[in-house]
Amino acid sequence: MSQHSKAATSLLTAEHLRWRTDGTLILDDITFAITQGSFTGILGPNGAGKSSLLRCLYRFVKPEQGVITFEQDDIWQLNANDYAKNVAVVLQETPSHFNLTVHDVVALGLIPHKGIFSRASSTDNEKIEQAIEQVGLTHKTKQNFENLSGGEKQRVLIARAIVQSPRLLIMDEPTSHLDVRYQIQVMELAKSLDITVIASFHDLNLASAMCDNLLVLDQGKLVCQGTPQEVLTKEMLSDVFGVCAHISEHHQHKVPHISYYYGYLTSEHEHGEIHD
Repeated sequence: MSQHSKAATSLLTAEHLRWRTDGTLILDDITFAITQGSFTGILGPNGAGKSSLLRCLYRFVKPEQGVITFEQDDIWQLNANDYAKNVAVVLQETPSHFNLTVHDVVALGLIPHKGIFSRASSTDNEKIEQAIEQVGLTHKTKQNFENLSGGEKQRVLIARAIVQSPRLLIMDEPTSHLDVRYQIQVMELAKSLDITVIASFHDLNLASAMCDNLLVLDQGKLVCQGTPQEVLTKEMLSDVFGVCAHISEHHQHKVPHISYYYGYLTSEHEHGEIHD
């Protein structure tokens, strides 16, 4: 595929990104493209640079080198409010919204379109109610956001993103502190929105089930990228995550499913003598 046709099909691209903090190189020459409508997962061990990369993509930090484009426009040349209309963010740690109800928090998604002091119209309120219904929390509409469970809070933040009507949803390990049911539910909900999603994962099997494409970071470098079938190999798991595993096909989704071996304190593991 030519560079021109590749750019034409990409919603967001990153080229030769490099970023450091306190003299430490965190992201090192990272290049990739995100196709419109795709669900892309970012994987890597702790400290690999996943959150730092996402912060660059949603303009929280500016890389010292390289270019990030959204529909071929440099994101740092775009008006901040215009970029916010197109890009929504759901983070691992839910923000504190003291004394705000579920309805109030979801309504914050209107700010890029209307401004912080504008009153919501009847059409806006209908959109808010529909988003809350879409995430299955109509019965919690008037409840204080701070009193919700972790899974409910993440669903509220996705409803806020729905109201924001973005082209791209960026999620930074939003399921890390959730029970298994809510991990699956939150990611399936994000996938159901029919927009472009970029999300970082700790759970590699969840990433395999949800994602069209995967980016793997290790020590700030992008070490591999491709479909789950291309990326989730025994060799990658050993080289990047330091684990031995068996890869099979998930009986439901037909995607790679990882079964980990245990006993890493034994001499066999220490010498890499585990075999299928």
